[in-house]
Amino acid sequence: MFNWNLYAKPIIALCLGIGLLEAQDRPKDKIKNLEALAKQGQSAVPSIAAYQRDPDQTVRYAAVEALIDAGGVQAVDALRTSTEDGAAEVQRLAVAGIVNFYKPGYVKKGVRARIGAVGDKIVRNTEEPLIDFYVQARAEDIAAVRKVLLNGASRDAKLQAAQALGTLRAKAALPDLFPLLKSKDDAMMLAALRAIETSGDKAAASETIFLLRDLNDRIQAKGISINGVFRNEAALPDLAEVFARGRSSQSRAAALEAIAMIGAPESRGLFEQNLENREDKLRGYAAEGLGRTGTPESIPKIEGLYQNEGNQRARLGQAFALVKFGKRETAEFSPLTYLFNSLNSAAWHDYAETYLRELCREEEVRKVLRAKIPAATRSEKMGLARILAFEGTAADREIIDALAHDRDAAVAEEGIKAARAMSAKLP
Repeated sequence: MFNWNLYAKPIIALCLGIGLLEAQDRPKDKIKNLEALAKQGQSAVPSIAAYQRDPDQTVRYAAVEALIDAGGVQAVDALRTSTEDGAAEVQRLAVAGIVNFYKPGYVKKGVRARIGAVGDKIVRNTEEPLIDFYVQARAEDIAAVRKVLLNGASRDAKLQAAQALGTLRAKAALPDLFPLLKSKDDAMMLAALRAIETSGDKAAASETIFLLRDLNDRIQAKGISINGVFRNEAALPDLAEVFARGRSSQSRAAALEAIAMIGAPESRGLFEQNLENREDKLRGYAAEGLGRTGTPESIPKIEGLYQNEGNQRARLGQAFALVKFGKRETAEFSPLTYLFNSLNSAAWHDYAETYLRELCREEEVRKVLRAKIPAATRSEKMGLARILAFEGTAADREIIDALAHDRDAAVAEEGIKAARAMSAKLP
């Protein structure tokens, strides 16, 4: 007699096994597995990487998300593979993942595998994020992002790469970014300009001079700013033309600010003409520029303006000029004390910090400010810590160490960053 149970059970088990294997092969099940692997952290990277060659794009995208969540150097090494993926969105997320390694928080955590949501995953404020200046991205990671810029699967992937190179301060990528300035693609041009600005390569400013008359206000403004920040004297004739005949008050003001940053002696007459300009910020820029020209004959005039100035923006520029001219007194209403106290102002602390950073390139100024720390406010301590991160020398080690151990957690955080910066640039 035929025994059905003898044959039926193995057949049913075989069918169930085949069904289970097929279920495991479904994209949604692979994505669930990737989500579980990501929670295991860096140890799971080799297992996650196995999915990077999956035929389904959503699985490959989820693999990139999982690598970002897992974190670590090994995950970044794997992400470089995904920058060569044929799908633009996978490339974009892989590039963002590389940036996330150097700037944690750049990409939101969590495997979702929703194609087309790269923009939603990248965390941006009003300004593009930037890695700390003492952090150096590895050459192989920069090279992978550059390949996407040149050969990306879509325009959006190339734009993502251009933006990432700016965030990574990728000076080595400048030769690939310069051509974008003539691309007529506004977003690409802005990304390239930002990357030039963050690279710190002063020679690169000359590549942007032709944009000082660009019809796009944002592009023109960024070009003007770059030539000012990098103090590109070759741009002075164009900047003077913009100031004299600019199509808007904003572009004219930006041009005078850039000319003031350059502070060339030949601009002295222009600065003197605008010391009493009706526009507050122009008065400030004019005084600032004179301070950089090093013409002490201007001191009495600027001192009189400083004493009677009613606008804080203009007064900050006048205070900066007087300190540049050697006014280092520490009285309550002295220019240097005024700048230091302005670190407490929500509206003006950025200007004060920028001015103080330049002034702190002189040991005498840093010595004066170090003496103010015991009685300083939280904002003043944090501002000085950020300044010394850039301009500090071996003489500032003790005060930086004190800030790093401050009882106020916010101050200590800035102090620790300054200490890291100091260790990176000094033996």
